[in-house]
Amino acid sequence: MQKSLTTVIVLLAAVAVGVLIAAIYGEYQLWFADDVSERFALLPGIAVSTGVLIAALTFLREKAKTEGERRRHVSEMWLAQASAGFKSAVELLSDQNNSRLTWIRAARTLLQAQRLGRQIDSKEHQVAYKLEEERARNELYKSVTVVDPKTGARQPLPPQFFYGIEDWRSDMTLDDAAIKAASKPEAFRVTIDTVPPTPGLRPLAAKSVVAIYAFVEYPKDYDDPLNDVVVEWDEHWDQSLLIDQGARRYVYHQKTTIVSNGKIHDRKVKANG
Repeated sequence: MQKSLTTVIVLLAAVAVGVLIAAIYGEYQLWFADDVSERFALLPGIAVSTGVLIAALTFLREKAKTEGERRRHVSEMWLAQASAGFKSAVELLSDQNNSRLTWIRAARTLLQAQRLGRQIDSKEHQVAYKLEEERARNELYKSVTVVDPKTGARQPLPPQFFYGIEDWRSDMTLDDAAIKAASKPEAFRVTIDTVPPTPGLRPLAAKSVVAIYAFVEYPKDYDDPLNDVVVEWDEHWDQSLLIDQGARRYVYHQKTTIVSNGKIHDRKVKANG
């Protein structure tokens, strides 16, 4: 209906322009007529055509404005829903559980959030979505890594984790983890008073694992803002007494020295030697 109305308005505007041009031309011709009364004969037509044209242009402008506001509102809604999806997925895995069902739920929610993100049209909302995506990626990174107690660095989860067993931190082999995670037949009596145990698989679903790790990894076309940073501190490390002076000394030292066989060396000397 809206499309048909717009088409009618456009045609009406075109007709009004045509009539207005013809009327102006006719008025120009009559201006040189001998009869003074004839000189202004087409003025009402010019006035009407101008009014119609103004009305048509006003309608089209307001329609474009309304459509822009509608698209912005829809983009805002997609952003809010995508953000909620990212938050939900992060919360599901924040305790670093290895529940098969929880990982499936988290993966589905994550994929739905990304699908909603692709529906966003507004440029500013697209930027906000990227920030939400980055926040979720950083939080999930913590859930799919473990802290090395000796170095404090984060390390990948061991393969035993994904078999869904409780003691995945132990030193058991992957074969032992698979055996422990295997379902065991269980006999039970069905009565109206009790709910029978639900048989379930313990190993995590491969698709859920791949989906979550694919999200945590930065995409190949990732536009890294760090690429725009120029490191110049190594040239002026001694020119600051502010909060960055320790950082400046580190950058200079790290770029000009190298450790080899337990000894420190000048990078330039090492390269030339």
